[in-house]
This record gives sequence, C-alpha cells and structure tokens, in this order.
Amino acid sequence: MNTRDLAYFRTLVEVKNYTVVAQKFAVSQPAVTQAIHRLEKEFDVKLVIQDRRHQRTEITRAGQLLYKNAQAIQANIALAHREIESSKQPLIRFGLPPIIGTMYFTNIAGELLDTGYLPQLAITETGSGELLTKLEHGDIDIALLGSFEPLALPAIHAVQLGSRPFSVIVSPKHHLAHRQSVSFKELGDEKFIGLTGKYVHPGAFNEFCHAAGVAPKIIYNTPDISWAKGLVKANLGISLLVRDIVNSDDGLICLDISDQVPTSFNVSVATRNGYVLTATEQQFIDKLLTMQIQPE
Repeated sequence: MNTRDLAYFRTLVEVKNYTVVAQKFAVSQPAVTQAIHRLEKEFDVKLVIQDRRHQRTEITRAGQLLYKNAQAIQANIALAHREIESSKQPLIRFGLPPIIGTMYFTNIAGELLDTGYLPQLAITETGSGELLTKLEHGDIDIALLGSFEPLALPAIHAVQLGSRPFSVIVSPKHHLAHRQSVSFKELGDEKFIGLTGKYVHPGAFNEFCHAAGVAPKIIYNTPDISWAKGLVKANLGISLLVRDIVNSDDGLICLDISDQVPTSFNVSVATRNGYVLTATEQQFIDKLLTMQIQPE
C-alpha cells in the first residue's frame, strides 16, 4: 500500500473534490483517480462513488472505515519518522514538569551529573498535560508526569513513584488563615486563582468541586505557579496547589482538605507503549525509579 495514496484518499474524503485534491498535492487529477483505484483494488471494495447526476462525490461505508484507520496509520508513520530521526542523536528526550523538577528531580540531579546522565538530557520543561501530549506524539520519549489520578492510558506505559496531597492555599490575611483544614463544601463562594490546562491542577480542582457539589469562581488562570502564589499572598483569591510546592518563604498558609476524595498528585515515570528504549535510556529510567516523592 502506498502511503501517498492514503494521503490523497484522506483529503478526498474531507473535501469531496478530485480537482481540489490534485491542486493541494500538485499532481494531475488522473493521478488522484488512479490512487483511489489502487486502494479499491487493495481492499477489493468500492470506496468512492461518483454521483454524476447530482455532481456529488460520496464515500461508502468501507471508505469511511478506511478513512478512520488511515488517520491512525499516518499518525503511526509520522511517529516512526520522529522516533527514527531522534535515534540518530545520542540525547535522551526527556519531559520534566516544573513542580516535579523543583521538588523531587533535584534530589537525584547530583547523582545523574556524577554518572554522566545529566549532560545527555534534552529536557522539555512544561506542565504535565502538555508533556503527556508530546510523549504520545513522539516529541519526547521519557517523562516524569504528574496526574490527579493514576495514569492508565492505552498508549502510555507508566510506573507510579508516589503521590502527594493537594492543599488549599490562602493568604495570612484570609478569613480561613487560622484554620488547619477545610472542606471544599465550604468554598463555594470563594474566588480561586487557577493554573492553566498545561498542569494537572484544573482536573484536580474539578474533581474536588464535583465531589463537594460546589462551583467556586475562578477569577484568573495563570501558567506561572509563582504568579499564582503571589496573587494568593496579596489576598486576591485562594488556590489549589500541590502542598510540596509551597514553602515557608512564600508567606502562605496551607490548609488540609478534609473531603474524602481519592484525588492526589501522582508522580509517574512514563514512556510510550511499544517504544524501544536504548540501553542508556533504560539505565536513566532505572535512576528515575529510585527518586523519592516526598518534600525536602
């Protein structure tokens, strides 16, 4: 099967016009027609019907099934290209979220430097949500990921290292600052400072809200954790953060969450299912598996 034929076919399904497909790929219209005929011969079925009376191009059910699978086939081919291209260079393409990097990865960074692994890392640093997408698409090969529930995805192999609690953080000036714990049911009228979707925090926030039956207002979303903490310190709102990311220098109060909700900040080492690790990558993962998930 010619992957170029699949590309022509996918576009034909989307635009329903042979001329447009030919123009897009800078080929002749007969070349597109021949490609469709080759696919029909390959699968021994009619994929496209030309309704000349109504001047319409119709896709058969078999054609629709091929279109669905063609998307996956071409995605896997693109992934193979990225993996093979990355194999030509010795660097380990590694995803590291800021929270996990600051709080936990630094505990083994010295050992990685001494053993020569740290200089071999091509690190992509962003939130776990974005890193998961990059891992699935083949832009990175190994990642430390945070999640508000254990990772269980068909395309991902994950080994959980541990979990840490979320906390409600408030300013010392806030009316809840004298408390040690709080229920999310009490927070329905509070104003929240949120983190953007590249982090796992929005998902955790939704889980707590859903379980408590409340819908607090998020007055501002930021991609910057330090900015979120600064806004909370100024008593402009409260926030939900992993407890370990708040330290004594931040001047904030951390409140335990009393709700019995099975939501925590889970930390996992993740790779793509089916990805073939090099010996160096496997040794690096073995080092990651020794990392302790706990506050300093």
